[in-house]
Amino acid sequence: MFAVLLCLPILLMLTSVSLARPLRYPASLQSCRVGRPPMPDLNALILRNSPRVVAAGRLIKGLYYAEDPDGPNTVATFFLACDHLLERKPFLIMDFRSRQFFLDGDRDGCVDATETLALSDIDPADFLPAVDGAEELCNEDLLGHRQLNGLAAAP
Repeated sequence: MFAVLLCLPILLMLTSVSLARPLRYPASLQSCRVGRPPMPDLNALILRNSPRVVAAGRLIKGLYYAEDPDGPNTVATFFLACDHLLERKPFLIMDFRSRQFFLDGDRDGCVDATETLALSDIDPADFLPAVDGAEELCNEDLLGHRQLNGLAAAP
């Protein structure tokens, strides 16, 4: 019984690590036009925070990823959200290791713009003018068509 109690924290840690899967749907190389690489693949990283959206209205949701459970955040992804629903693909990815950002303005899974920042800080709101349909995301006319806009309920 004592041995089981000692192993329980390790089992819980391993279970939480295995359940923390990134929400990334990487584009295949064939779906990106020449000169536009796919967005970075996050499958090797561990999701560090919840993808749930608890606020109503239009907002930007940031998800943080790390290379190991106890390590620092290595990547941040930014999604558009509307009334508890999160878009399926991020519009912006920031790699803290290289200080490089990747912008996907039409959320097709391909990089539209990339650059290295002088600082590792990034404000995703600065990129909204380059994102297709961001201002119309919570438009009343579109609320009944959320699935058509690429929105999905977060777990």
